[in-house]
Amino acid sequence: MESGSPVPALPPDGPAAPPATPSASSDRTRDALHVFYAVIFSATFLLGTAGNGLVIWVSGFRMTRTVNGVWYLHLAVADFAFCLFLPLAAAQAALGFHWPFGRPLCKVYNSLGGLNLFASVFLLTLISADRCVCVLRPVWAQRRRSPGRAALAGVGAWLLALALSVPQFLFRDTDGEGEHVHCYNNFDPWNETRGDEELRWELEKTRMVAVAVTRLVLGFVLPLVTIGACYALVLVQLARKGELRGTGRPLRVLVAVVSAFFLCWLPVHVASALQLVAYVRGSQALFAAVGVVGPLGVCLICVNSCLDPVLYAFLGQDFREHLLRSLPASLERALAEESDRTPLTGSSSGSGPPKLEIHHL
Repeated sequence: MESGSPVPALPPDGPAAPPATPSASSDRTRDALHVFYAVIFSATFLLGTAGNGLVIWVSGFRMTRTVNGVWYLHLAVADFAFCLFLPLAAAQAALGFHWPFGRPLCKVYNSLGGLNLFASVFLLTLISADRCVCVLRPVWAQRRRSPGRAALAGVGAWLLALALSVPQFLFRDTDGEGEHVHCYNNFDPWNETRGDEELRWELEKTRMVAVAVTRLVLGFVLPLVTIGACYALVLVQLARKGELRGTGRPLRVLVAVVSAFFLCWLPVHVASALQLVAYVRGSQALFAAVGVVGPLGVCLICVNSCLDPVLYAFLGQDFREHLLRSLPASLERALAEESDRTPLTGSSSGSGPPKLEIHHL
């Protein structure tokens, strides 16, 4: 992958790309990939902002506030923020990964990728732990769980994610001029090495390893182990009570969302680890492997950012039913300016449709 990475969320950790051998066929392949990425980013922007915006609207404004609703509202906000900046990625890809938007947007745009990763995975860990507590300690959970406390926990997850995204903001930089500006990782942004190439190499390597390992451990491995342990405890408890067959749609939705997240982000973490080793060892073979795994990660990250609303719609019956009720009711309110009664809801036009108590998504 190039220093002007096609990966909108997690760019390469190394400050430079491996040297490539130019050829007519490779140029055609590269141009085709640029078009492909631009299409993927544009489609994800349209589907992701619409789908996640709908989830935000329904879970945040249409449904009675519940703990599950708060969790999924936070997840939708994370994906919506990620998708909102994808037009920059589409334009960058269409321009051959030339970055015309300046240094500040380079920093903000790439930091959002790290923020989306950490916020999403921390929220999924909280949701899994919450589900585990509900199954293992139902009486305690009934007394202690509340939408307000869930919202506070969600804010804590966002703050931690923001702190872990700071290195991406600090180290992201632009290089070049004219039509060849790249948005890349500069691990010596304050020129601490004073032109000493050997010292610069050691500093870059140390910081690159620190960023990559932190992201891999805190953004993937540790949450995966924690979530796996939560589900193992849930399954053991349900099996002990003989209730495995009775596991309902809420658990299926959660398992689907968590599985989709880790499967979609796995190639990016693999590519990041391979690139780290390739950069340290100077291995062209590993750089070639990154070139294969990286594009897969690009596509899957984009798919993941707009996949959750689809999962809610297909697996969450309550969410689907409430969404279908909300759309015609809102349209009717917008059209019925003077009417005192509305035929669809049977309520006054100013009061809106009656809200349902949605306990599960």
